[in-house]
Amino acid sequence: MQEAVYHKNFEVEDEYFWFVGRNAIVAKLIDELCCLNNNDEVLDIGTGTGGFATLLSEKYSVIGLDTSPVALEYCRKRGLRNLFLGTLDEFPAGELNIKAAVMLDVIEHIDDDSGIVKQVYDMLPAGGFLIATVPAYRWMWSQHDVAHMHKRRYNMKNFRKLLTNAGFDLKFTSYINTFLFIPAVLKRFVDKLNPATKRKDETVDEVPAGINTLFTKIFLAEGKLLPAIKYPFGLTIVAIARKS
Repeated sequence: MQEAVYHKNFEVEDEYFWFVGRNAIVAKLIDELCCLNNNDEVLDIGTGTGGFATLLSEKYSVIGLDTSPVALEYCRKRGLRNLFLGTLDEFPAGELNIKAAVMLDVIEHIDDDSGIVKQVYDMLPAGGFLIATVPAYRWMWSQHDVAHMHKRRYNMKNFRKLLTNAGFDLKFTSYINTFLFIPAVLKRFVDKLNPATKRKDETVDEVPAGINTLFTKIFLAEGKLLPAIKYPFGLTIVAIARKS
């Protein structure tokens, strides 16, 4: 990602509705669907500025992996210490007992997405979990994707295929950020009609504090229904996969 993204993410991720909602939903799915014990080792691949790793570390022994020194410096500011600078190829997984790998909005950044998913599969022990999110729908491509250096967006069919082709069994998949889908589509439409409404250096969509509070409540409300139901559309795809 562009370095500016890390600076902005660290500034807003504890309060911005998208981070708060996504992180809470994924944490809940891990707790309810993954057979993990307290203090099990979990590898957060592409940990970024550490918002989700911090949340996860309340229960598990989290290792943050990222290729950006800037990102890991922000992780240290959060008090995270179990960090590794480098790629998954360089990570000494054999010396550890990783029970689960997390890739939140990471796979879309990687040229060889099938290769990295297979690497994660090979790294995990039998019964290990991969927890992943990716942005949905190619037609939703915008300046946001450019700023974040995305290679692609996914639909449910091709993302499920990506995981199963690597050998994973799918335990749960769903779209999320569904309740805010229509406003987001309208915002993308307006931006495309009038590019001046979206600055090229804007890494998140700025919203007033009151709207951010409302959107946070709406996004969090989705989590109350998961994993009992699966949403048929949304801005993000979430998957819980297991190595058989």
